[in-house]
Amino acid sequence: MPKDKPEISDVPLPPVLVYTTALTCGMLAAIAVQIQLSRSGFDLLGLWKNLSSMRAMQLRTAGPWWAIAGAAFVVSGITAAALSRLPLPWRRFRGLRWLLGAAIVLALANIGHGSSGLLQPADPGAGTAASLAALVIAALMALCGAYFTVRR
Repeated sequence: MPKDKPEISDVPLPPVLVYTTALTCGMLAAIAVQIQLSRSGFDLLGLWKNLSSMRAMQLRTAGPWWAIAGAAFVVSGITAAALSRLPLPWRRFRGLRWLLGAAIVLALANIGHGSSGLLQPADPGAGTAASLAALVIAALMALCGAYFTVRR
């Protein structure tokens, strides 16, 4: 008499793992958007320079900050929603996972390859502070995106 394979029950992921994965994906998306924006000529320091001026802030200076935070929010929300709604094991989606993973690796490699020729800011300290501030805001937005989309 042949033995049947025991069925693996659907195992929900722990919330800590869902939030951590969503935060990581959101931060990778924010870094990718920041690299793409700096390659396109958008400057994170422009907003800080315009804060002291009396004229109204321009969308060109505030746009990169919104784009970085928005990308982190959306990507972490999508990741958290998928992880909290689709229980393990994902046997049916094996081919799709490989295809999606290869596409993500190729996209990140393309973005990373293009970042090697970026111009450095005139003040490296201020550029580093602006980049870190943008990534902290992106991390907070990624946590919010994950929190709002996790199934409870």
